[in-house]
Amino acid sequence: MRFPWTIILFAVLAANSDSALAQPPSFPPRDILFGCPDPAVIQPREGGPVYAFSTGRGVPIFRSDDLYHWNRTGQVFNEGVPAWAKEAVPGAHGIWAPDIRLYKGLYHLYYAVSTFGSQRSVIGLAVNKTLDPADANYHWEDRGLVLESSPDKTDFNAIDPAMIVDCDNNPYLFWGSFWTGLKAAKLDPKTAKMPAGSQIVSIATRAPGTNPPAIEAPYVVFHEGYYYLFVSWDNCCAAERSTYKIVVGRSKSILGPYLDYRGRSMAEGGGTLVLASYGKWRGPGHNSALCTAHGDWLVLAGFHVDYLRRNRILQVRHMYWVGDGWPVVGETLSAPEKFDGREETPAKVAGKWKRWTNFSGEESLTLGEDGKATLGERTGSWQQKGAVLDLAWKDDATRSGWQHEKLVIETNGRCCVGRDRQGDVVFMVSSQ
Repeated sequence: MRFPWTIILFAVLAANSDSALAQPPSFPPRDILFGCPDPAVIQPREGGPVYAFSTGRGVPIFRSDDLYHWNRTGQVFNEGVPAWAKEAVPGAHGIWAPDIRLYKGLYHLYYAVSTFGSQRSVIGLAVNKTLDPADANYHWEDRGLVLESSPDKTDFNAIDPAMIVDCDNNPYLFWGSFWTGLKAAKLDPKTAKMPAGSQIVSIATRAPGTNPPAIEAPYVVFHEGYYYLFVSWDNCCAAERSTYKIVVGRSKSILGPYLDYRGRSMAEGGGTLVLASYGKWRGPGHNSALCTAHGDWLVLAGFHVDYLRRNRILQVRHMYWVGDGWPVVGETLSAPEKFDGREETPAKVAGKWKRWTNFSGEESLTLGEDGKATLGERTGSWQQKGAVLDLAWKDDATRSGWQHEKLVIETNGRCCVGRDRQGDVVFMVSSQ
């Protein structure tokens, strides 16, 4: 859900911020996709290019061969909003937060239609045999209503749909925002719609007393025996003041309970941080994921303080599974990506770094050529073992007297990321 005042605030900030007019010489380059909120990505079953679908009139579609250069290839609907949905939600001018999945040989695109601050919302479904506009079979068929909400009939909001097919090939739909949080239900395997009398399960909400109870954008990924539920918290759309962030929990069962790193249920406000504002990035959130045999990427959107007038910028970040399987992400891609599976040895990491814990409290870290690590008054040692940075800090609370942090070194050597023993994200970017 997006509130009207956030749109007003964005306009005021963009009009009055000197930084909004700045044009730094390096990042983001013009090839980065601007104005792509709520991206949903998929690679066709036969491989090849990746497609991204975003919020906007008719559901804009973009294509990329390298996750870096993107070209618009059209839109799902010729009209801004399908006639049935516009009739159901008067005043709607665009389509929100699509999700795309392959199921039983058809690409299923779920989409939401609503208006700002309203609980009167609908989720629809469109299908296609192919994603290639040049294919003779390319045609989007709108199959209409899947789910609806209204303040007099439901306690949830029917936006931000996300489909997931479980290990037994059963389809489920996750959705929701604010109000009583996020929901999920099993879909009819024949129609991929909600059957009458479906059992709706409460999946995630904010902790009691959180005001507003800002939660939305569910997205589920299956990885090595667990279903991981990604959601977004807080304010998505206030430009440089955006507080949007991504948190995660996991479950052995598709309908939960989803627990965070510390064992707290997401249905009671739990959530382990994945990504939040840092440096010049603000309000990263509403993610999807691209998982392939050659790597995993988290795809989302957020503001860059030097480019506020360009709205939310598409971010594609490598996703790594660390410790006993908790996801973290690196820096947003700044060069074309390879899909051929070749591994490269990261650059040497000795030098000066900016370091955050859970993306707050920026600190300066020095990794000396002599293997000494200095973080303020804290000293330790470091070793680079292939693509892993092993940091060791003095810690009398541990049996060995040392606390180790093992971080993934990104291929370009410009970012290291991992988690400490409390499950907090340790995120570093080179300051050289």
